[in-house]
Amino acid sequence: MEHEAIDVATPVVNEEEVEAVREVLLSGNYVSGLRVEQFEEKFARFIGVKHAVAVNSGTAALHIALEALGVGKGDDVMVPPLTFFATVSSVLYRGALPVFADIDLDDLCLSPESVEALITPNTKAIVPVHLFGAPAKMDKFTVLSAKYNIPVLEDCAQAHGSEFNGQKVGGIGNAGAFSFFATKHMTTGEGGMITTHHKHIAETARIIRNHGMRGRDEHVLLGYNNRMTEIEAAMGQVQLQKLDSLNQKRIANSEYLLSHIRRLPWAKVPVASRKQIKHTYFWCPVMMDENSNRGIEDLKAHLKKHRIGFRHRYREPLYKQSILASIGLDYSKVHLENVEKVAGNIIGLPNHPKLTQKQMERIVDVLRQF
Repeated sequence: MEHEAIDVATPVVNEEEVEAVREVLLSGNYVSGLRVEQFEEKFARFIGVKHAVAVNSGTAALHIALEALGVGKGDDVMVPPLTFFATVSSVLYRGALPVFADIDLDDLCLSPESVEALITPNTKAIVPVHLFGAPAKMDKFTVLSAKYNIPVLEDCAQAHGSEFNGQKVGGIGNAGAFSFFATKHMTTGEGGMITTHHKHIAETARIIRNHGMRGRDEHVLLGYNNRMTEIEAAMGQVQLQKLDSLNQKRIANSEYLLSHIRRLPWAKVPVASRKQIKHTYFWCPVMMDENSNRGIEDLKAHLKKHRIGFRHRYREPLYKQSILASIGLDYSKVHLENVEKVAGNIIGLPNHPKLTQKQMERIVDVLRQF
């Protein structure tokens, strides 16, 4: 008998979200009203910051935050080469230059040591990505920020509720940027949020997201239409109430799977220090051991055969993306050792909160058969 397919990711939405959205639809008030303000206030409290600014995507959150931090044409911005391209495109939108630093193999996040070696007087921001829910080494980035007077923008698109040394990510650097895309820890369908302790960053971000307007008629900046809708904010408030419980389930599922996978001779699991962090596992990441006689494509074929979903993204370092050369940026001489080992050699297994124990046992059994 053929087993049912197991999805790698799925939104967790029920009648509470439906009713919240229904209320907005019937109200006739759809854009940037009371529900957006309430969502911002609640999200700021959750992260532990003074200000949160809701926008229409995680990419918009990164783009606007960089502008609010003063990043502009000709500046350098330090970014990791293992993440979604929006981290880089947001820098390019500002007319700035992405400078790629290597990653650390324990957490797969941006390496502080690699970053420091590449800092110049032209470096105007550092953007560590909390990849797969694992917090980057924010203690070291905070030191670099103070030492060189360079702001840190945390890319938290994959790390809602993750913590470093007891602080939630998005509240450690100068600003944080979150995504609420459908497969994230919590979702508003699309949507994003900027978090910060700094009033001037929040005020600037609010102006930029709303056509550069102060009030109703005074345009003081060249802004964008990046507002969040009331529909998204209503859904977001319901999802935020559930986030801790959804994360608990996601963490438990991931740790169950990884506890079995670590015993398999072909598998390798990134191991960040559990003393410093709370890892919320946007991905349940598994790599092929370099000494294995099987490859990642063999594993993918095996999982497909048994109808188990997986993620296989970030197949090459971002500095190899063809768009960069097409706009005149030459990264042909960039070769970063750690990311070259990882890119393309890692997949994400199903770990979403809807998984049953029986499904996880089947995933483990299929992996044992490989």
